[in-house]
Amino acid sequence: MNSSPKKTFIKAIKGKIIIALLLACFALLMAWGVSKVAFKEMLTTVENISTPSERLRMVNLISLKISRLDQQQKKQAYNSPGNYSKLFQESRQLRLVLDSLGLLYGEDSVQLQRIASIKSLLRVRDNQFVNYLKVREGLVNNKSFSAQVKKLSELVNTNAERADSTVLASTQRSSTTTIYSAEKAKGFLKRLFGRKSNVDESKDYKVINEENIVRDTISLSNEDKISKSLEESLRAIEKEQQLKSAQFLSREAQLANANNRLISQMLDILRKVESEVVTQIEQNGIQAKHVVNTGINTITIIMVVFFLLMVMLLYFILTDITKSNRYRSELELARDEAEYHGRAKQRFLSNMSHEIRTPLQSIIGYAELIKYQDKPDHKDIDAIYHSSEHLLQIVNEILDYNRIISGKFTFADKPFDIARLLDEVIAVMQPQAERKSLRLVSDIELHELRFINGDAFRLKQILYNLIGNAIKFTLEGEVVLSVSYKRQFDNLHFNFMVRDTGVGLTEAQTGVIFNEFEQVQGPENEVLNKSGAGLGLTIIKSLVENQGGRIYVKSKPGAGSVFTVYLTFKLSESPGELVPDVVLAPGSRKEFMVWIVDDDELILDLCGIIFEKNQISYRRFNTPYELLDEKWTPDVKYILLDMRMPGMDGIELCRLLRGEVGMEVRIIAITAQVLPDEREYLLNNGFDGLVMKPFREVELLAIFKDEEVAAVLIRNEVPLASAEAQGLVEGVHQESETEDAELMPNLSSIIKMTFGDEEQLRLILSRFVDDSQQDMNELNAAIREQDNNVARLVTHRLAGRIAQLGSAQLAAAFRKMELRVAEEGLEEATLVGEMQQLLKKLSRLLLLITEEYQLGNYSIS
Repeated sequence: MNSSPKKTFIKAIKGKIIIALLLACFALLMAWGVSKVAFKEMLTTVENISTPSERLRMVNLISLKISRLDQQQKKQAYNSPGNYSKLFQESRQLRLVLDSLGLLYGEDSVQLQRIASIKSLLRVRDNQFVNYLKVREGLVNNKSFSAQVKKLSELVNTNAERADSTVLASTQRSSTTTIYSAEKAKGFLKRLFGRKSNVDESKDYKVINEENIVRDTISLSNEDKISKSLEESLRAIEKEQQLKSAQFLSREAQLANANNRLISQMLDILRKVESEVVTQIEQNGIQAKHVVNTGINTITIIMVVFFLLMVMLLYFILTDITKSNRYRSELELARDEAEYHGRAKQRFLSNMSHEIRTPLQSIIGYAELIKYQDKPDHKDIDAIYHSSEHLLQIVNEILDYNRIISGKFTFADKPFDIARLLDEVIAVMQPQAERKSLRLVSDIELHELRFINGDAFRLKQILYNLIGNAIKFTLEGEVVLSVSYKRQFDNLHFNFMVRDTGVGLTEAQTGVIFNEFEQVQGPENEVLNKSGAGLGLTIIKSLVENQGGRIYVKSKPGAGSVFTVYLTFKLSESPGELVPDVVLAPGSRKEFMVWIVDDDELILDLCGIIFEKNQISYRRFNTPYELLDEKWTPDVKYILLDMRMPGMDGIELCRLLRGEVGMEVRIIAITAQVLPDEREYLLNNGFDGLVMKPFREVELLAIFKDEEVAAVLIRNEVPLASAEAQGLVEGVHQESETEDAELMPNLSSIIKMTFGDEEQLRLILSRFVDDSQQDMNELNAAIREQDNNVARLVTHRLAGRIAQLGSAQLAAAFRKMELRVAEEGLEEATLVGEMQQLLKKLSRLLLLITEEYQLGNYSIS
């Protein structure tokens, strides 16, 4: 039993479940991975947002330092007036910070220019601050002022010593003091750059002081001189002080402008950095939002894809479960059907045993009659012959059935006369209907149609079976064959209907009537169909459907049945291609030559008898090498080759011949290999046809009329048609192995070939005995030497020779032995023992033939 093919992993339910679990794990892993990556990016973005900008920090630091630079430097100048290194330490630190900020703006040329300008302004500001300090020191330092005051003091003292107090003078002196209202304090920059405020004089008040002074006129004269000198000195001092104040104010204004420019530059940079920071924060926010959205979308996509895959896998799993449940139900139903068909098969084997034993009994009975007759009656010989034909028909029908169920069955497509075929069917089946007092009616509407293309033999087989069944299951009344057709271009759609008035079928019976080994059960059917095999309608259904047709049945119990067959044929326009009715017409010698090669003399003798009888020129060869050495003549049209010969088999010989002769020469295989695959193998290796052993005269001669080689039934042979009419073509029968102790062969075919000529028959039998004895000796030697090739060749030769003589059972045993030798070899002890038993049976057969026909002094030269 062939093991059913294993399902792939993905197609199995377990595989789908495992895949679903793996997908679930993968989806969870992907979701975890995406979440992890998304949250890491979000954390990085949040850190970027929360982390202060280094540029902004440095700009703020620089702004702070610049804003504090003036106060710190002034403070340092007040605390350490002469220490300039500490005074400019803040400037140096500020320049270092500016250098660091420049590194952060390494790719921003505008900012670098701004930073460079700040450095330049810082240097200018330092220079201005130095000048400011110098001017301030000039204001603060009072050495010159003290010198001038001292000079004035000396001048006053000198003049006092020289003064004369004799002259007195009285004078009245009044002084006016104006008092202004207090002003609010102003800062440095306010005082420096602020507008002059308008003083409201109405809010001021005056104090008038009048004094009467008595002076010495001489002293007054000196005082006037002193006063003038003091006035000049004071004016010089005032002028100097005003100049210093103006310089101080100018330096202070320059320093303020430098500070303002520095602050303005830093504010520009600060705004730029703040703008960048705000932009970066916005971008980080957008990026964070994008990261969150991307993560959510990715997880959503993963979950949606996972959900869809889960739905698909769930669908497939549920589908598989549904299929499994259906398969389980079908298996249970198949088990029941198998048990049912097993019982039907047992019934079939029982029926087949009857079918085979019946003709065998006829053969044995008539053979026993002939055995004791000096001159056998041709009627008895014909009875044996027809029974043998029946058995051969069973075997070949079994092979046909095997080809049908294996899909290797082919149909002929040749022109035939449909009207003549239908008349022949009616004529053949008429006697069977008359024996049961039934009317066989034909209702054929062909409208002068005659020639169509198709398989005439299979059509007759279908009609014989349907009409035979109708007659068999009809006790009284009639059987009607109705034929009609419709034409569609060159296609002819035929409707064949067989109607009877028989026992009929129930609805349940019509459902199983086309099953293998199936027979309708019932008391009437058991009486009417004792010899049925249960395969007839199965074969008919296969034949119809393989030709693209259909078959239906309608029936009611007690009302008869109607079988309808629909088949399509092609219209034939060349009736001249029809195969003649006779195989070969007697007359002058044929204008072609036949070469035949076989290592079995008996086969050569039989072929020679047939060829001489039909005036066919031929040459016989015992080995392939004799044929190859023979000079080729153009009148050779047919070459017959045995398949197993010493030194070279038929396939190799065919290949060599094909290299020398053209395709117009037909090469025919003579073989006992009758299985469908063996037939196809031979036909695919250069052979134009084959003749199966054992063969009959008509089968051998059929190759000369382009008939199907190895045809097992010549359709124009009346005795076989009569056998069909008796229901023997009801179907294909199961091969069975029946044990029969009788070894005597069925010589009906040989007797028919020799036209009952006892002398020629004894010559053939003598050849059979001599050749078989020689092969037995050769086979015994091969057994001793364990030569498998020789043993297989001799066994094959014996199987074909024995079958040709008519001993089918012994021939089949040798055929099986040949196959076993090929498979097991002579090393198998049981095989050698069985072969020795076969040789003993063959020896017994040769002894029986020799004694029966008194062959002691006969031989063929």
